[in-house]
Amino acid sequence: MTILNETHALAVRGWTARRYGLMVGVVLSAVGGRYHIAVGTQMVMGPVYEAALPPKVAAILEVMWWQMAALIIGGGVAMAVAAFKVEWRRPLAWLVGGHYLVIAVICLAISIVWFGSPLGLFQWMIFGSLGLLLVWAGWGQTARNTGGAC
Repeated sequence: MTILNETHALAVRGWTARRYGLMVGVVLSAVGGRYHIAVGTQMVMGPVYEAALPPKVAAILEVMWWQMAALIIGGGVAMAVAAFKVEWRRPLAWLVGGHYLVIAVICLAISIVWFGSPLGLFQWMIFGSLGLLLVWAGWGQTARNTGGAC
């Protein structure tokens, strides 16, 4: 079997590069979500709890912290579904991928303003990479143009 035939056989079974890309996104989201909750909560929210901030301020920060955890995990779940449902790929790319790219820009801007460097907050690299991966995975994907492959 030639390489072209093997590639075609994989595409017919539905294992396209875009599906693999989405599955990489699922793994990155799972690892990121676990790290965010297991390590980041104490590292970020611990000082917030100890800072004697007004309760409303601390509560808003906590809501935002857990909202980000939900976004990371929910994005991973959506990527898993989109990996196997081609009709989900384009909407997922625009909604979640676009949202991730906006978060990346926000993190980059805040990093530069607060730390004078893009390396002050590394989260922009993660969200930017996932956002680009999602946009790539959804680019040109419709149920009509896949030839039956997912």
